[in-house]
Amino acid sequence: MATKEVAALIKQGSSVAAACLAAVASCPGVSMVLLSSGVTGHWYEARATLAEPPIPHENLRTVLDVLATPV
Repeated sequence: MATKEVAALIKQGSSVAAACLAAVASCPGVSMVLLSSGVTGHWYEARATLAEPPIPHENLRTVLDVLATPV
């Protein structure tokens, strides 16, 4: 489950949705992301997020390590 804390770990200052989108788009081998929204502002946020450089693989690995840690 994505939380504000996970979003901050992925991409400081981003909304949860933008951080998750950035993480997905930054995964090796991903060349397209399918989005759906009825809110114009969400489209603009998604477009701006996808226009930014990908998240470094080391950061993605850290996020995965945190999320995979047993509770």
